[in-house]
Amino acid sequence: MNQSEQEALSQLSSRAQISSNRAIFVYSYADLPGQEKQLLVKYFDARFYIANWGYLQLMFRFPKGLIDIELMQKYCVEDIVKVSEINDFVILEISINEEKGFDGWIEGEGNLSSLIGLRQEILQGDYRLLYLAWRKGITYLDELDDEEEDERDDDENNEEGLEPPVPPNFGKLSSSLQAFIDIFEVDEHLLKAAISASVTKPSLPESSIKEALKKLDRSEVDTFLLRLVKGESNLSVELAKKLSAMMELRQEENPGKRTIRQLLASAEKEEKQDEDRKKQEAQAARIRELEALAKRETAAWEDIDALIQKGISKSYDEVVPLLLKLRDLADYQKQQIKFLTRIQQLHDKYSSRSGLKRRLLKANL
Repeated sequence: MNQSEQEALSQLSSRAQISSNRAIFVYSYADLPGQEKQLLVKYFDARFYIANWGYLQLMFRFPKGLIDIELMQKYCVEDIVKVSEINDFVILEISINEEKGFDGWIEGEGNLSSLIGLRQEILQGDYRLLYLAWRKGITYLDELDDEEEDERDDDENNEEGLEPPVPPNFGKLSSSLQAFIDIFEVDEHLLKAAISASVTKPSLPESSIKEALKKLDRSEVDTFLLRLVKGESNLSVELAKKLSAMMELRQEENPGKRTIRQLLASAEKEEKQDEDRKKQEAQAARIRELEALAKRETAAWEDIDALIQKGISKSYDEVVPLLLKLRDLADYQKQQIKFLTRIQQLHDKYSSRSGLKRRLLKANL
């Protein structure tokens, strides 16, 4: 931004932190006056907004001629993912409203820096962000009526409620995409489904690019060079788009034919399997721990006796966790009666230790 543009922005708020390439507005009890979309169109390429009551918004501005508007609109979700045209620009809005809000105070400064790379990815034809935003958005939709959804499933020619194209290369995420996943809390199980449906698109060999460059007319080359000297922005994107068209590149994307209900059911199934897997792993770890304790059970009882002999509160506190582990071991070995006998012996032997007895009773020992 030039000096006059910076001065105009500074008039909007006394809280503004403005430089030639960014503006930061921080409010505790109010909000930035004015139309945020109009400010984006007039001054900026990107905007990130966060409010601690649970609202997140990411907006990008694109030159209209450099992106596929029709394809972008396939990823729209009402009130969540929007694509609109204003003057010579296309505006992408991703808005998430978490009704439960955030835990604690959330700092928004610096987040846009980690997300800004997404704009260039979209300019280069990488629409993985839009797919992730669509995926996030459908989790907020009201539950579909079963009869209506069954009718949609039966009609193979009905595009309503179907998954949009799955972009390639979800197997390797950029740092900007990972930042979006973290900040907007994209469900890991939805992400796994995206990865499973995404193909891998190899990068173009340099030889193919050179061959395409040779096909440019001399006048086209001169025009591009002149615009490069003048410092025109997005020139590399425009040139890459032209070369791609000349090479007649085949789209390496999954057309996406799953219904929203199928996707959500798949994510739910994946989540359940993940929970079961974690429970099995935890149970296996517990068994390993108990079997290790079994090898030193006698020593463990000796340790307990030694701790009690110290007669101080700290040692009593250490006794209880050890006894609980030995109780778990007794349950595992089906030796509960033997364990209860040892506990009763402790009560009888140290009946005068009120601090110890209080702790044992509190732990149901």
